[in-house]
Amino acid sequence: MPGKSKRPWRKELKKQRRRRRRRKAAVARDLRVEEDEASKLKDPAYQLWLQQQSQLEEEQLRAAEKRHAEEEETWLRRDLLAQREFRLKQQQREAAEAAERAKRKQQAEELAAKEAEQRRRREERERSEAAAAAEFEQMLQCTERFLNTDGPAPAELRRVVESRPGQNLCILYDRTNCCRFGPSCANNHRRPLLSNIIVVRHFFMHPLLEQEEHKEYANADGGLELSEQDLREAYVEFFDDVIPELQGFGYLRNFRTVRNVLRHLRGHVFVEYLEERSALKAFIKLQGRFYAGRQLNVEFSSIENWRGAICGT
Repeated sequence: MPGKSKRPWRKELKKQRRRRRRRKAAVARDLRVEEDEASKLKDPAYQLWLQQQSQLEEEQLRAAEKRHAEEEETWLRRDLLAQREFRLKQQQREAAEAAERAKRKQQAEELAAKEAEQRRRREERERSEAAAAAEFEQMLQCTERFLNTDGPAPAELRRVVESRPGQNLCILYDRTNCCRFGPSCANNHRRPLLSNIIVVRHFFMHPLLEQEEHKEYANADGGLELSEQDLREAYVEFFDDVIPELQGFGYLRNFRTVRNVLRHLRGHVFVEYLEERSALKAFIKLQGRFYAGRQLNVEFSSIENWRGAICGT
């Protein structure tokens, strides 16, 4: 077995020899490279090539540095632009939020002012309604005392109501107690709270008085045409029907009816009583009643001259 004990040693020896040969070959190769490099360095063409390579590397390095600087400058500019846009958007957002807050504040103030105004108007209306109710109650009490006593009318019932105080008087209303514009008239309408004359508006109506609005009456056939005799007969029937009712409130001094065809004049009936107390009774009893399918509208009148007041009696 002595041969087997020598084999590991021989393998290790061969391995070391191979290592030494490789190291020696590497040294020789490096030496040859150095010699070749030294010989190349002596060659002017190679030196020129090295210089060119060195210059090329320097140019590449400068180009890379320049490109890096440009990229960095571009990045900085982009960053500055992004920051500027961010600040601008932030300012716009803050301005929009401030505008929205101001708008909400203004809306809240307007709403509060509107509610305050509505509350003020409601309170004013309630005060006005309360005052009107109190005045109406006082008027009712005055009316009751006046109707149940024999004395003169109290001062509260002697007042004159004006539609537009301070404005010019409506001449037509002052003369006839009628106006084509009614409550919308720009002038002042004055009427008494108590008088011995009442006016029942559109009390007497007849087709002949409405022919200006209903042309079929004027264009009717001869056998159907209305005449003055028809109007007179209708008025006599109307007179005989209402006079007993009106006389039940007191002694009548005058009973006059307007036959004018204008809308704001036709059919008005003026009833003049001898006493104001009788006129007040008629006013209370007739107001709101129905006659011939129409609800009666009664007012006190201040007619002084019948000739100038009644147009077309």
